Amino acid sequence: MMQLSREERMLHIGKLTNVRDLGGYETQDGYYTKSHKFVRSTCPSGISDDLKEQFYAYGIRTVVDLRSDYELVHQPHGLKDYKDIEYYHVNLLQLEDLSVVPDNIKDYQDLSGFYIFMIEANKDQFKKVFDIFLQHPYDCTLFNCSAGKDRTGVISALLLDLAGCHEYDIVKDYSESYENNMAMIKELEAMMEDGNEKYLGSDPRMMMKFLAYLRENYGSAMGYLKSVGLSEDQIVQLKENFVI
Repeated sequence: MMQLSREERMLHIGKLTNVRDLGGYETQDGYYTKSHKFVRSTCPSGISDDLKEQFYAYGIRTVVDLRSDYELVHQPHGLKDYKDIEYYHVNLLQLEDLSVVPDNIKDYQDLSGFYIFMIEANKDQFKKVFDIFLQHPYDCTLFNCSAGKDRTGVISALLLDLAGCHEYDIVKDYSESYENNMAMIKELEAMMEDGNEKYLGSDPRMMMKFLAYLRENYGSAMGYLKSVGLSEDQIVQLKENFVI
């Protein structure tokens, strides 16, 4: 296994711009994260059967949809009920309604505060997500929110930190969403109130502040996963299934 470039991690499926494999990151122990294990994604809604088949051919057999109930109704997931893919829904926002910028995000100084709130207020939901990962140790699992940036970004950061990746790679992986979603961001900006544009970005400082909180309060992703109720053996299994 070797380190992969940004381009090599990208999945070019139709017009979806933020679909990426989490494989090919070097860990601090000299190992690498596995490719075809975890794929972070924008929501693949409204896609053709040809594009569904591209996901399937890549190896996707499990999907964890992190969106709100409102989002599910308005943008049905393209891979739900496709062939033998197992689909799960875990709502990481628990909102009845969702606008371009959810109201409770605005209550925080910046996105890092929202990410911190997310992991503290939704521990049961985070446990469900990682329980699903444990139930599918050999599958290629896709997890998504709407733009593949915030909820997906927090799960990705926890996975990469658990694997022992370098912090600069975790931050870089998060920050790539902004450029990937540039076309979508320009459309959303036109729909937003002035001053809310900052919530559409993926400033590296937001992930750095989130990771600093994680370190200070839990030591690492492993400590956080213990706090949500996973056993040490389960956490070790998660890591071993993700590194090579």
